[in-house]
Amino acid sequence: MTNIAFTTLVILIFSFPGYLLRASYYAGKFTSHVLPRNWTEDIARAILFSLPLHLIMVTVFEWLQSFGLIHTTLNFEIVFRVVSGEYDENFPAVIANVYANTRHLIVYYVSVVVVATGIGYALRKIVWKWKWDVKYPWLFRYKNDWLYTLMGRDVPVPPEYPEAKIYVRVEALTKMALEEEAGKSLLYRGIAEGFTTEENGALRDILLTEVERGNSGKSRQSRRSFIGSR
Repeated sequence: MTNIAFTTLVILIFSFPGYLLRASYYAGKFTSHVLPRNWTEDIARAILFSLPLHLIMVTVFEWLQSFGLIHTTLNFEIVFRVVSGEYDENFPAVIANVYANTRHLIVYYVSVVVVATGIGYALRKIVWKWKWDVKYPWLFRYKNDWLYTLMGRDVPVPPEYPEAKIYVRVEALTKMALEEEAGKSLLYRGIAEGFTTEENGALRDILLTEVERGNSGKSRQSRRSFIGSR
C-alpha cells in the first residue's frame, strides 16, 4: 500500500538540499529576489539540483563502507521502498531497518546539506569574480537584468586594464515630493553604485554617487542620493 502523505514528506526532505544550494548561490544582494518566497513552490527545480548531490554522497558513503569505515545495512531496495511508499507486508521490516540506521541517515543528510550550501557559496564567489554569468550566459546569467543595465556588469573591460571597474552614468527624471512643488520634475544625473528591487524583481530604488541635480537648467552637485523609481 502506498502512503501518499509519507512519500510526499520523504520527497520534500530529499529535495531540500537542492533548494539550499540555490539559496546559497543567490544570496547576493542583487540576486536574492530570484528565489520563491516558499521553497515548495519550486519543488521540481529543487529535486533537479538535489539529484546529483545525493548521487555524489551515496557514492562517497558506499566507498567508506567498502573500506570498512562505516557499517550500514541500508540497501537500494529499502531506500526505493521508502521513497516510493511501497511497503506491502514488509512494512515492519523496512521501518526496523531505517530505525537501525538512524545515525547513518542523520550523518548522511547533514553531510548533503553542508555540501549543498558550500557548493552554492563557492559557485557564487567564482561566478561573480570571473564573470561566468557574462562568459556563459546560457548557464550562469542572473535573472536580474538591472544588474547588467545599471551596473554595467556585461560591459567588456579593456584587455590592457584587466582590473578596471566599469561605471554607468544614469539620468533619471522624478516628480517633486514637496506639496508646494508638486507636479514639478527634478532631473538627477550620477554614477550608479547600487539598487534595490521588489520581491518580483522590479526596480525600486537606484543609489547614485557624484550626483548632479537641478530643475529648469539649474543644477547642483551632491555626494550621494537615493532616487525612487516608483
